[in-house]
Amino acid sequence: MTTSKVLVFSDRMDASSLITAVEQLMGPITDMYSQQVKARSEPIKPQLVMIRQYEAAVYGFRDQRLPGEVKGVSALLVESLDAFEAGRVLEAGRFVMQAVEQFEVAGKESVVTITEEQAAKLGQFRSALFKMINPGHEISPQDIAKRRTAAQSQW
Repeated sequence: MTTSKVLVFSDRMDASSLITAVEQLMGPITDMYSQQVKARSEPIKPQLVMIRQYEAAVYGFRDQRLPGEVKGVSALLVESLDAFEAGRVLEAGRFVMQAVEQFEVAGKESVVTITEEQAAKLGQFRSALFKMINPGHEISPQDIAKRRTAAQSQW
């Protein structure tokens, strides 16, 4: 016996469907990002199975009944899919981060309902995506050792 999930629509949507979609997108985004970092190359096109997984998450969210103020979130996720398919993983991540931020704004404006737990989860996604897109001045221990050796050789 299988149970099906029944969606109850109130006058406001909550963040659970976006959280589910972003959770499903984070795996492919981080996998492709890791591959590109390791290869130190230009965009690598993802495998078809990964693209299908990404598409399913994006279209699963998009196909819901969305309030008008959240339709832009859906459009950003579709843009992320286009970028992901082309192998532009950082651009895909940027679109997903913008979608999360736009949804958070809708929550602050009381268009959608976001619980504290959901807000924390959305914040984790935003933070992870931001770190990927803007790695900042993170220096690996190997780089520190190389720089130290180079500096000492100049003394």
